[in-house]
Amino acid sequence: MFFFDRAFRSFFLGGSFFATVSMLVWWFNFPQSSLNFSGVLPMYWHGHEMIFGYALATVSGFLLTAVMNWTGLNSASGKKLLVLFGLWLSARLGYLFNLPIEWIAVVDIGFTLGLFLHFFIPILKTKQWKQSGLAVKFLLLVFANGMYYLGALNIFSQGLYWGMIAGLFLVLAINLTMMRRLIPFFTEKALGLPEKVNEKWIDFLAIGGFLALMVAVIIAPGHWFISVIAFPLAVVHIVRWVKWHHPKVWQLTLLWPLYLSYAFMIFGMVLYGFVGLKMLNESIAIHALAAGGIGLLCSSIMARISLGHTNRNVFAPPKMVIFVFILLTITAVLRVLMPIVDSTHYALWMQLSQWGWILSFMVLTVVYWPILTKPSPAKDTGILL
Repeated sequence: MFFFDRAFRSFFLGGSFFATVSMLVWWFNFPQSSLNFSGVLPMYWHGHEMIFGYALATVSGFLLTAVMNWTGLNSASGKKLLVLFGLWLSARLGYLFNLPIEWIAVVDIGFTLGLFLHFFIPILKTKQWKQSGLAVKFLLLVFANGMYYLGALNIFSQGLYWGMIAGLFLVLAINLTMMRRLIPFFTEKALGLPEKVNEKWIDFLAIGGFLALMVAVIIAPGHWFISVIAFPLAVVHIVRWVKWHHPKVWQLTLLWPLYLSYAFMIFGMVLYGFVGLKMLNESIAIHALAAGGIGLLCSSIMARISLGHTNRNVFAPPKMVIFVFILLTITAVLRVLMPIVDSTHYALWMQLSQWGWILSFMVLTVVYWPILTKPSPAKDTGILL
C-alpha cells in the first residue's frame, strides 16, 4: 500500500488529474452550462473546485507529507490517508454526478476538517507551535467551506461568494507561507548561496496585510478601501521578491516558475487595487492570483517534491515539465492580460486559456504518473524537498 504511505502521491496525482478533468468540464459548459452541478451555479462550482478541489489537493499532498517529516509521527498514512483522500475524491465526483448537495456538503466539509486534524494533531502532540499559523489557516478553511455550503443550501445568501473568496485567499496565504520557506531555501541550495535572513517585519506585513485584504474584499467588495490595502501590500511583496531574487534562477527549470508564480500573485494584488477603484472586474484579479499564482506554484511544487520524495534528482526533472510551465505561463497571460488589452475577444481568450490549462495538466499527469504510482528507486540520488 505504498501509494498511500505518503500524502504527496495520491493528492498530487489526484489534484493534477482533476485539474484536467474539471477544466474540460468547464470548457464544455462555457459560456452556457447544460449541467446542474448539484444545484450550484456553474461559475461558483468552477471557482470552488479550483480552490477546494485542485489547489487544496496539492497543498494537502505537500503539507501532510511535510508534517510527518517535521514531527516524526505517522499521522497521514495508510488507511487514514486513504479515507481522507476518499472524502476529497467523493466530493469532487458528487458534483459531476449531480448528487444531492447536502451529501456533498457533509463529505467535503468532512475532508477539510480531516485535513485540519491530520495536520494539527501531530503538531499538538510534539508541541511544534511554530507551525500553528498554518494550522489556524487550515481551520479557517473548514469555516470557509462551511460558509460556501450554507450558500449552496440557500441558508445564507452571501455564502457562496464569501466562502469562495475566503477559500481562495486562505489557500493563497498557505501558499505564501510555504513560499516564504521554500523559495529562499531552494534558491540557496541550487545556486550555492549563503542563507539569507528574512526580515520579520516583511513577513508580518506580507501575510497580515494579505489576510486584511481578504477581509476587505469579503465585507466591502468593490470599495475604495480595498485599494488602500492592496497597493501598499503589493509593494511589500515586491520588496520581498527582489530580496529573494537572483539572476541565475531563470536558468533552473524547477525554480523560475516559483518566482513567476509569486510575481503573478503580486500582480493580482495590484489588480485588486484597481478593482477597489472600480476600474477593473474582480474576475481578472482573481485569475491573476489563481491561474497565474496558484497554477504555476502548485504545478512546480508537485514537480519538485515528487522527485525529491521518491529519491530522484531534483536538478534533473523530466524534460516535458518545461513545456508545462511555459504553457501555464501563456495560459495565465491569455486569461489575465489579454481581456484587459482586448476585451472584445473575451470569450476567445477564455477558451484558449482553458485549453492551455487542460493540456498543461494533462501532460503533467502523464509525466508524473509512473513517478508517483511506482515504488521509489532504492538509491537516493537527489535532494529531499
